Amino acid sequence: MNTLRLWVNTLLGRETILQAELLDVPLRIVVEARREIRRIHAISAEAALIERMLRFLSNGDVVYDVGANIGLIGLILARHSTKAARIHCFEPEPRNFARLLRNIAENQLSQRISAHRVALSDDSGEVELFVRGGPGEGRHSIVESTGSTSSIRIPAQTAFRFATSEGDAPDLVKIDVEGAEGRVLAGMEPLFRRRQPREIFLELHLKGDGDLMPGGTRIRDWMVERGYEPVWELERGKSRHTHFRLPS
Repeated sequence: MNTLRLWVNTLLGRETILQAELLDVPLRIVVEARREIRRIHAISAEAALIERMLRFLSNGDVVYDVGANIGLIGLILARHSTKAARIHCFEPEPRNFARLLRNIAENQLSQRISAHRVALSDDSGEVELFVRGGPGEGRHSIVESTGSTSSIRIPAQTAFRFATSEGDAPDLVKIDVEGAEGRVLAGMEPLFRRRQPREIFLELHLKGDGDLMPGGTRIRDWMVERGYEPVWELERGKSRHTHFRLPS
């Protein structure tokens, strides 16, 4: 039904906004392609991760959603939580970013969510983003992968530089950047020396940098060296969700 509605609206030049209930959270989602509808339906596969993020979210937390795509996880956290969290969504791919902005506005969550069209990485400047597919596609990456159809230059920034300029150091971080997770963490290291995030949720991919930091250290070992404990893991296809947290 949703696909038919999208097809009709596209023919008529109309915008399609779906009323969706994602993990018991009612949301309005703007869609332009079938893959976005599939992504909405597939969010149930992220249920264990999102529920765990909500469980460990504290009142007044600052959240970094790194690799936000069209914003579904950020929207759920903002709408579901009564804990007054401030959420920063980072999405460098222009079409996904445009949809992210529309979804934030459509759900009247601009007071809770800020969107940033920048890639968090291990250095600031410009990097190449390898693009795969259209809006809603979640496999774009700053590390080249099989199947990319084009590449674009995008702005990049370290998490430390962002936190310093914005004055918002994160308490809880979710990173899903298709094999570039180590680069994001490397850009956070100076932040670790000042104020470590309490919770870090990683989706670790076998592709890209292969679960490694830029220097070749395994991400798990690097995190443990910095005082984090891996307290939860969930295999998901060719990737693995891992929750690292500082001992209380």
